[in-house]
Amino acid sequence: MELNELLSRLDQHKDSFPQDLVDEAIARREEIITALLEILEDIDRNPGPWIEDQKRMVHIFAMYLLAFFRETRASPVLIRIFSRPGEFPFDLAGDVVTQSLGDILASVSDGDMAGIKALIEDQQVNEWVRSQALAVMVKLALIGRLPRDEVMSFFLELFHKLERKHSAVWDGLANSCTDLWPHEALDELNRAYKDGLVSPMSINWKSVTRALALGKEAAMEEIRHTGVLIDDLRWEMGWMMRFQKKASYKSEDISRERQPTWTHSAITPIRRDKPKVGRNEPCSCGSGKKFKKCCGAVEQSTAVN
Repeated sequence: MELNELLSRLDQHKDSFPQDLVDEAIARREEIITALLEILEDIDRNPGPWIEDQKRMVHIFAMYLLAFFRETRASPVLIRIFSRPGEFPFDLAGDVVTQSLGDILASVSDGDMAGIKALIEDQQVNEWVRSQALAVMVKLALIGRLPRDEVMSFFLELFHKLERKHSAVWDGLANSCTDLWPHEALDELNRAYKDGLVSPMSINWKSVTRALALGKEAAMEEIRHTGVLIDDLRWEMGWMMRFQKKASYKSEDISRERQPTWTHSAITPIRRDKPKVGRNEPCSCGSGKKFKKCCGAVEQSTAVN
């Protein structure tokens, strides 16, 4: 089919994950990358039409496909797009912000952290975007693209730079330090918890001390094992409620360690008034585990059985 038709079909597809369309997009990688980058550039230039029609999906596919392709040219434009203040990121991308933005940005990173650091430190940027930007630095450290000690040094600086008021940024900072082994940050984390800056519902102190006891390599390997970059589009996008009406995954289709966390009864669209807990976010039950390894795993077991 013509490239424009492929993009149009991706834009309007619903009910089940369009594996055939995604496979064709991947097969036509060199041809489609330019078109996907143009979509992002159009959003950056004129975002209005993209947030007015919430049924559109091609820009979401563009983000995930470019991440899958490791297309570093997407990094600066994505940073510009998601640096817009207020609820714009959720108006544009819905729960992609909390579910996958960190994975996407890490996947297209060229190793230059100036833009990511700017996202984290800019108080005008949406707090959930800032939290996901922290996760980008963790992911790049986990795969050796950034020195772990350098990332932790930056995190330690943030304890003295961030506004001392609870937000998703503080929760993200506590999670990020814990993911990379919290030894150097232990005193600062303790102070942040005492000052009420970190929500125990996001990550509790027991999880911090557990990671500390594991040791640096074991703590980092445990997080690395859950997946870091975008490498399986069916898995990474399968949580979207747009694709769940006819979604049917059997246990043999996906490894136990990679099972998605959606429930098949959900029928609401991906746009939300408030961000939900993403599969890589701390579980809201307060266990300190990632949602996909805690209550999300229970939901999936119920849905499959």
